[in-house]
Amino acid sequence: MKELTAAQGLLRCGECDNIFDAMKSLSQTLPEERRFAKLGAVAAADVADILPPPLKSTQAVPRPRRQWSWPQKISTVWLWVILGILALLLLLQVLYSSRHWLAQHPLTATFTQQTCDLIGCSVTQARDIAKINLLSRNIYSHPNTPNVLTISASIQNDAAFPQPYPLIEVSFLDQNNKVIALRRFPPEEYLPNFSGQLMPTGTPDELLLNITDPGEIAVRFQFHFI
Repeated sequence: MKELTAAQGLLRCGECDNIFDAMKSLSQTLPEERRFAKLGAVAAADVADILPPPLKSTQAVPRPRRQWSWPQKISTVWLWVILGILALLLLLQVLYSSRHWLAQHPLTATFTQQTCDLIGCSVTQARDIAKINLLSRNIYSHPNTPNVLTISASIQNDAAFPQPYPLIEVSFLDQNNKVIALRRFPPEEYLPNFSGQLMPTGTPDELLLNITDPGEIAVRFQFHFI
């Protein structure tokens, strides 16, 4: 430094013999240190360009929302409509195949019969003969026809559902409880204007039955519902 000060900073190059001002390029760091510092600065700048800026703690990351186009919306609606129709058809098929079973149960018998009457299908009607009760009965000679007995009776369906009218069996017994005469009456014989209707619940039906007089050997008669 003393030599530079004495020569006012002028030095002669030992290679090219040129004189230059050394004070202008004077530095406190070695050339190797300056080179590494420069490389480090360039590397830090490259990393900063690559990496995104750090997020603030209160900054939320927006979640992308799925956008539906009109064709996609219409396709989705039609898909649900088709699935609903298929499910309804499957339910109707199950109900149709189970109609006989449904017609046997009090809770579904009436609805099943009405539905089948509407669409024209047939069902096996629910029946409970034990719920058909004989309320009253009486027997007397026919007033106009000799050797014919007239039986008047009242029957009622006490089941929780309408059911077909029964086949009525009337039998005469002798004193030994032996059947000596028997006749069965279908509904069209003991109901006027019978057209296949069901026996309503809780409503008495008045019947008149005519049967040939079995004679004095018959001491009593009895009813059976079939």
